[in-house]
Amino acid sequence: MSEDGNSIINDWIFLEEVPAVNIIIQTLEGRFVVFQQKKYGIPGETLSPVGGFIDANESPLTSAKREVLEELGLGSRRTLRTVREGLRGYNNGRSGDPSKTLDVETVAQIITSSANPPVMDKFGLMEGLSRTVPSLEFDADWVFLGRYRTAANRGGGFLYSYLLKNAVPLVPGGGTVNYAGTGDGESQKIMYLSEDQVMKSISEGKFQEVKWVATFALAMLHLKDGMPACCGKDE
Repeated sequence: MSEDGNSIINDWIFLEEVPAVNIIIQTLEGRFVVFQQKKYGIPGETLSPVGGFIDANESPLTSAKREVLEELGLGSRRTLRTVREGLRGYNNGRSGDPSKTLDVETVAQIITSSANPPVMDKFGLMEGLSRTVPSLEFDADWVFLGRYRTAANRGGGFLYSYLLKNAVPLVPGGGTVNYAGTGDGESQKIMYLSEDQVMKSISEGKFQEVKWVATFALAMLHLKDGMPACCGKDE
């Protein structure tokens, strides 16, 4: 159907991808954690943030927390407290297997078991930050930067952009260059950038996908210029 609703276009290509998250991560020490890597569709090397697809029945925020854990072993200070409380439950026998230790699988289980389910808005799309149970969802270190259609006339899925401030390790070795995260099999190296280095990398086009650079630009607007977190109640 055409935009004016008056005709049918028979050869219009529309591809709906699974919704995804991108997360800009700033450590407790103020450094930004990024990957230097190769991607199938980009010539040479590029810088990129953490990102990935949202799993079925998973909220965007829970997906963002899981991706940061899996790829870097990091999370928020509140998540660390939740993990420690959950681990004590494992280890004193109140729940689960007393032999459980602090590994990615265990931490992911603790994060997802305490998470809110996805909440849909009036358009049938997932909200990036649930307002229905704010006491459970609120975490001052997680900033929602917005939900964006990636290809306005062709689909492309929706991107949920986040900033994680004051990130801390959730598992041994988390956030270090030696952390062996899970990913898509492409070569990548963990790097730590200062704010000035991030701004220079943005201006030099070193984040070579538009979703990555847009999420980083939104994060820097929030941190440097005080741009409010997304989104208004009537989004």
